Amino acid sequence: MNLATRAMLFNIFLFPGWGQIYLKKYKRGILFILGITACIFSIAWSVLQAVINILKLQPLRKGISNFGAFLQLGIDAIKSLNTFYLWGVLFFMILLWIISVIDAYLLGKKEMAKSNSHNESI
Repeated sequence: MNLATRAMLFNIFLFPGWGQIYLKKYKRGILFILGITACIFSIAWSVLQAVINILKLQPLRKGISNFGAFLQLGIDAIKSLNTFYLWGVLFFMILLWIISVIDAYLLGKKEMAKSNSHNESI
């Protein structure tokens, strides 16, 4: 498997930015990782705020705190989120992921071309 394909697969299967880090393009990799992480934390923060708001209005009763109650609370919180905001963040995450995959592949191709031209000049 060549360098470009390996870098691309790191981004697809591990996390966006890992392919760039594999290719020693640390700043680019960290930017992709930070972008996706910020989106994940943004969604998690929104869900947490919705859970807190639901619990303020309707606290859990003692003795009913089982997995099903917490699962239903999470589902209710997600349903109460602003869907435009949620879809916007998810769209941005997917777009960033696709860009990181393409970027890692192109960087890998460039590194392979540089390596081949260096080997030919020797």
